[in-house]
Amino acid sequence: MRSVLLRYSKYGTPSSTIEVVRQSVASKLSARQVLLQFLAAPINPSDYNQIEGKYPIKPELPAVAGNEGSATVLEVGGEVKGLSPGDTVVPATAGFGTWTSHCVVEEGAVKRIPAGLSVPASAMLAVNPCTAYRMIEDFQKPCRGGWIIQNGANSGVGRAVIQLSKAQGIRTVNIIRDKEGAQEKKRELLELGGDVVFTSSEREEMVKFCKENTPRLGLNMVGGRETIQLLKCLGERSSLVTYGAMSNSPMSVPFGLQVFKDITLHSYWMTRWTKRNARSNLEDEMFGKLADFYKSGELTPTPHRENSFYDFTDALDNAFSRKQLFVVDKTLSDFRHID
Repeated sequence: MRSVLLRYSKYGTPSSTIEVVRQSVASKLSARQVLLQFLAAPINPSDYNQIEGKYPIKPELPAVAGNEGSATVLEVGGEVKGLSPGDTVVPATAGFGTWTSHCVVEEGAVKRIPAGLSVPASAMLAVNPCTAYRMIEDFQKPCRGGWIIQNGANSGVGRAVIQLSKAQGIRTVNIIRDKEGAQEKKRELLELGGDVVFTSSEREEMVKFCKENTPRLGLNMVGGRETIQLLKCLGERSSLVTYGAMSNSPMSVPFGLQVFKDITLHSYWMTRWTKRNARSNLEDEMFGKLADFYKSGELTPTPHRENSFYDFTDALDNAFSRKQLFVVDKTLSDFRHID
């Protein structure tokens, strides 16, 4: 068996650094190894940063790209107890190298997830929905009818926050960038379940609304000076959780807004949480609840475009304008893939 994969041998711009490689997969498994065929794998900002050499996790080069994705177990070694052929699995930790069609790994490198999810839902389960779920659950979770405020509301995490909050009776104030198409994005997020959506320039309207509908939890993906707007809108004794820095600017936290309103600042990184809680009951419970939300239709995958590995240049160049998903079946049926 041969695998097709996307590999980089040096750090740099992803679209010019990645290459398609075909290589053989081990034909015989050791006692605790498993043979996987991947289903799909998304492009996340962390993948981009890792290929550029800017991410904290730096695999040994050359490396297969990709940190998130789902796979089917095809075969297991003689001493594997926790997995069976047909199981759907995801990487147990970051840095796996998911942009591949097939691979052989140790049993402990992957974790089984609930069955019955669509390919996009399983492939995009472990990062954005889990990040949204944990931030809602772990940092001053509002009661039913309470409010969360977030920027970056149209991101994968932001969309999951909207849906998971709505499913639990929590209301959301959502902020998006003021750019072309913003009104269409507003309508889309309201249809998704957001209670109110502001553009980043509607500052006075936002503050006025939040005085009457006070959020106690703020989620900060953008960073920079946009942090100040979240602090202005939060009530006293609230929590602000920063999990991104899409502005690429230092976070601004004025003394008065934080101290006089008694706002607690937190940081969150899903990779760190997963490392600390891998294979725990807490992780199992999270995956189970998210799977239930998917199956009920209360949570849906981020809108995306499906790609063959052979179209990696176009996918990477457009990864920040629309979610991109590498699909292995699409790759293996590609006319450029000759076995």
